[in-house]
Amino acid sequence: MPYTAPLLIAIDLCPPAGTYLRWLSPLGNLEGFLFSGDDDQKTEVRNATSWQPAGTRRTVAVRRPGYTSQVLYAGGLDTLQVQALTTLLDSPQVYLQDYSGKLTPVYLVPGSAQFTPRDGLHELSFELELPARNALSN
Repeated sequence: MPYTAPLLIAIDLCPPAGTYLRWLSPLGNLEGFLFSGDDDQKTEVRNATSWQPAGTRRTVAVRRPGYTSQVLYAGGLDTLQVQALTTLLDSPQVYLQDYSGKLTPVYLVPGSAQFTPRDGLHELSFELELPARNALSN
């Protein structure tokens, strides 16, 4: 009777931490990549839209627009991964996917992508502009 070794299967119930992006590739596929490295978020506030009520000297701010951006990093990429991720950089549609599977459109900041070769592998960093935090105020 032949003997087979037991096989251990690990099922990861919690999705890994990071930022999962999906994008439309040149072939029409919806590609995906998990950026599990460091990320930096920043918020820039622009000048407020304001008005001055009749008969007063006071100006009232109506809205203070701003945007939040996130810089993503990926390291230890081989040549094939770099080739696949270059389709992200020129994709017409890039989405941020959350744990429930919801896709939120994001925009790649032009000129922010940087590939850096290191020890035979590559590192990639780029900046995403995220959607407005309160879409009702736009």
